[in-house]
Amino acid sequence: MAERVCGNCRWFDENPILDNDGFCRRNPPTGDGSDLPRVEPKDFCGEWADASITPEQEEMRELTRRFAVAIMSTVYGVDLQFDLIWTAAKNMAAAEPQIQREDGK
Repeated sequence: MAERVCGNCRWFDENPILDNDGFCRRNPPTGDGSDLPRVEPKDFCGEWADASITPEQEEMRELTRRFAVAIMSTVYGVDLQFDLIWTAAKNMAAAEPQIQREDGK
């Protein structure tokens, strides 16, 4: 995973005119509403999103983490090896979009 700084964030737009500083597209414009917040590549904020993966991959990682936590919180999860928990969580996350309701929708 990339270092969690603006320069590696999905929301960062580099601008060579600003000495390689850029703009944060995640936060709302400042001032009169026309300017995005100016940030440096080494800045950090809590809205960071890894630019090296797609939003779909990030969503799959989060879903896998949630399934792993859910499995670990059961009485059965305590006795499972970590690699088996992550494998099961990954499989469940991958199957989730394919699950359909009984009425076929």
